[in-house]
Amino acid sequence: MPADVAADVADAEQAVRNLNQNGTAHISLEGLARFLLRAESVGSSRIEGLEAAARRLANAEAGIALGSPVDDRVAVEVLGNIAAMESAIQVAVRRQPFGLEDLLVIHRELMASSSTPHLAGVIREEQNWIGGSSFTPCNAAFVPPPPEYLDGLLSDLVKYVNGDEHSPLVHAAIAHAQFETLHPFADGNGRTGRALVHVILRSRGLAPAFVPPISLVLATRSDDYVAGLTAFRHTAGADSAERSEATVEWLRIFVAATRRACIDALTYSRQIDELVAGWRQRLGRIRAKSSTDLLLRVLAGAPIVTAESASGLIGRSTARTTDAINALAEVGILQQRNLGRQRYRVFEAPEVLDLFTGLERSLASVTGDTRREPPVRRVPHRPSRRRSPSGNDPQI
Repeated sequence: MPADVAADVADAEQAVRNLNQNGTAHISLEGLARFLLRAESVGSSRIEGLEAAARRLANAEAGIALGSPVDDRVAVEVLGNIAAMESAIQVAVRRQPFGLEDLLVIHRELMASSSTPHLAGVIREEQNWIGGSSFTPCNAAFVPPPPEYLDGLLSDLVKYVNGDEHSPLVHAAIAHAQFETLHPFADGNGRTGRALVHVILRSRGLAPAFVPPISLVLATRSDDYVAGLTAFRHTAGADSAERSEATVEWLRIFVAATRRACIDALTYSRQIDELVAGWRQRLGRIRAKSSTDLLLRVLAGAPIVTAESASGLIGRSTARTTDAINALAEVGILQQRNLGRQRYRVFEAPEVLDLFTGLERSLASVTGDTRREPPVRRVPHRPSRRRSPSGNDPQI
């Protein structure tokens, strides 16, 4: 590894540590963790062409919690990605050897609410490819390994995931690139592979509290992201200079995205802190560990709640939670809205939604300009008899 790349890796890993160490000093620890996990999941979905604004996503989440029909399939799939990322974090927290079944669990969470749930947790048994014609791989941009090789290749990848041959960030970057090269599922490979990044960052102890929203940066720099993964897929010998050069090119892209994600996330963690502190001033004196206190701590990661969903978040009865919601609504922290044909009562924290949108726009801009809308990458749907049935992985 060239000295400048090694230095960049060290700087980026320190940025992840700073985010996790400084973030734990903030007064809304759980809310910040949920906020950043949500940002990472939204970014990972956006790379696959699944775009859902903060309020649209929160509305779908509230509808599901209420048992109301949700017709917004894109928002539902993004929520599936959040569930998959949460599952990945839980896998890492167990600190047991990572196994193939863990990978399948993450994929099942991801695909459970998709248009192709029958593909959830199923290793492909047919050849797939990326780009080119839907009927032949002759002009494809990339053809992953044939299915008969996947057992051995996945076994090798799992062994690497459980190792510590490289520093945590290099470890995560190489595991992700190798997973995308194998493309072991018929759909959902990109999002599953990015969840694998956080399995490693958490299990190696680099990110014990907070997920840096790396995918939000990669979503903006999708051309670089694809170019880095393409470079990694070399055909040179295992000990060749070409192999090192290919890996280094990918590392430059991944490490730069990680550092940028951490710097902006730390900035927004401070803004969340200021926001929660302002809420507490509006409310006046609050008893520690009361329902109101607990709700304030999680609200940054749950911008739209119902009495039932908030009760589950803070572990208090629905009656006490409702009292806390009403207290927050009285001072304007929460605003009541009606959702769906049944006009269910939901409560939104508009300041959190604005903050989340600001983070997305900041990470979507090279200069960090929050005024500019993030670009929307449109992905055409091209059904195929032998490619991914959903067409959601045209590049990644």
